[in-house]
Amino acid sequence: MTRGATVQRILDKKVFAVLRLQNTRNIEALAECLVDSGISIIEITLNSRNGFDCIHRVSRAFPGALIGAGTVIGYDAATRAIESGAKFLVSPVTDLDMLAVCNEVGVASMAGALTPTEVWQASQAGADFVKLFPLAGVGAQYIRALRGPLPDIRYVATNGVTPDNVKEFFDAGASAIGVGSSLVHDADLEKGDLSVIAARAAKIVKAARG
Repeated sequence: MTRGATVQRILDKKVFAVLRLQNTRNIEALAECLVDSGISIIEITLNSRNGFDCIHRVSRAFPGALIGAGTVIGYDAATRAIESGAKFLVSPVTDLDMLAVCNEVGVASMAGALTPTEVWQASQAGADFVKLFPLAGVGAQYIRALRGPLPDIRYVATNGVTPDNVKEFFDAGASAIGVGSSLVHDADLEKGDLSVIAARAAKIVKAARG
């Protein structure tokens, strides 16, 4: 999949799961649950247990899904994530090394930023999306405020997004949202009941479709 096709798929689907987990033994089953529930874009953070291996396993098991790597900082981490099968990279900061790798090999990127200056710099450095982070406590209206002077940037909301406030972020102008612990948490996996996660995922997808 080309970089452009990856960007378009994220724009079309609007929602991706953010998995930051220590319980990754059955990550294929979790990925299947998410895909079956309508979330076929999955970010696996590198600070998950065996993060690179999880990206490799899930990307091989679900070739029709779009698997990315999160919490990517530095050239080595970016390169290894792509080699593991990641089709997009996400960082909590505007990491110029990560962006350079993405720009060099043609992989979609989401750079972290918060202030207007950081947002602009991330966009100028080649980020396909700007992930506003940390957004918890700031709220969806912050996106609306940023879009006043900077309307052409693709904003992504992650931190602070829950199944109950999805619509607020899209109404404010988010291009996509990533849902993390409010969708999947280690405690959910310890219980072994994926139906709860499936219900949350379905609710998020429905809200994103408006």
